[in-house]
Amino acid sequence: MKRIVKIMAVAALVLVSYTAKAELAPQWSKGTMIANANIGVGENADFGTTVSLDYVLVDEWWKGHFTVGGEVGYSTWENKALNDKNFGFTPRVTYGLNITPKFEVHAIVGLGLGFQSEKDKVNDKTSENIFITWNDMVGCRFFFTENFGVMAEAGVSYRMPELRIGFSFKL
Repeated sequence: MKRIVKIMAVAALVLVSYTAKAELAPQWSKGTMIANANIGVGENADFGTTVSLDYVLVDEWWKGHFTVGGEVGYSTWENKALNDKNFGFTPRVTYGLNITPKFEVHAIVGLGLGFQSEKDKVNDKTSENIFITWNDMVGCRFFFTENFGVMAEAGVSYRMPELRIGFSFKL
């Protein structure tokens, strides 16, 4: 998992370095909203799903665009002794570059709150906790049409999926 994250980070840096010399595609205009729906896996998530919404706040910043938004996520993790379910809300900021009119790379940083329900199967006890969740991720989107595309993200996301694939919709 960590190897995949490192490879994706290096690929994103190479693309950003390459685009510093090349002409970038026009960035998304201020006010554009992008909705995302993902499924994924991670170190603390056998399975998880996230839904996020990004709002383009600044459309020309360091040759890219800057968005603010939020993410709602759910994950589950299980072994012989525990069954762990997590739900979280994470406000996030994203910096993205449109490499071509259809292809965008981005980096995400988020910090939020999560709720955990953990069942101890051995002692038949359930506990509930509140935790701080965060994510530091890199990703990309490819749009098949002007408003519909696929996406992938990888990185660190505490108690939420760390390797994600899904769909993006420009609203």
